[in-house]
Amino acid sequence: MRLKLILLVLLLVPSSVVASGASKYRHLAPSEVGMIKQAVEDEIYDYGYYGEFYEIGRNVGTPKHWIARVHIYINPVYDAVDQHGEVIYKLMPYGQIYRLFYIEGKDQIKLDGDPQNHFPITQPSHQTVFMDDAEVCRLEQSWMKAVFIVDTTPSLEMIRSAARRQKARTGFSDWEYEHPKHNKPKK
Repeated sequence: MRLKLILLVLLLVPSSVVASGASKYRHLAPSEVGMIKQAVEDEIYDYGYYGEFYEIGRNVGTPKHWIARVHIYINPVYDAVDQHGEVIYKLMPYGQIYRLFYIEGKDQIKLDGDPQNHFPITQPSHQTVFMDDAEVCRLEQSWMKAVFIVDTTPSLEMIRSAARRQKARTGFSDWEYEHPKHNKPKK
């Protein structure tokens, strides 16, 4: 009986999956979840959105120095065949967004979409206001819930570090582009 069950399961699994031994989906590693949160934070500092997080999320700073603790919902299953994952989080000033991400190599996360395009519905990564409310709630309840931190008055070194990581990740840093005099090598 057990042999018949195994044969039945093998017949139902697509031959490409059996032949390759690979699955279409895999679970994210804890290190990858950390890299996703770092990519989100770096983009916020690089684009200068950190001030927009004042009174967003829970304050883990002081009343005079708001440090936002913001929820992020991460689909714990990564599509290894199509090579993308999914997240939902607040990206001020755009509000809540549904966003794809890509794992490049073993230590790099790239977020889909360009914030300067405002995440329109015509793109894979878009504002959740364009989605069905019940679907957004379902995703948030079924995905992994984590947090990222945004200091609304970061130091210049925090911004520079985020900009360097952002440039390494995407090939472009908005902060470095907007502040060329701050990027000259120290003598």
